[in-house]
Amino acid sequence: MRVARRKSAFVVEVEPSGVQWVKSSASGSDGDACVELAFCDALVLVRDSQDRSGLRLRVPVAAWRGLLGSL
Repeated sequence: MRVARRKSAFVVEVEPSGVQWVKSSASGSDGDACVELAFCDALVLVRDSQDRSGLRLRVPVAAWRGLLGSL
């Protein structure tokens, strides 16, 4: 049985382009092993919260929804 779990998110950074990066409120304050998300056009961007200037994973929104639907 699947249980819907909704957590709130908070904005951690707004880029000059207007892209807003968010992190789940369930991440805690230590920031250990967390990722941040941003929604840009038809993509979901994912980055490591401890390496914000590092590589970013770009996932099409449809694929992201499919991933979340399979959990």
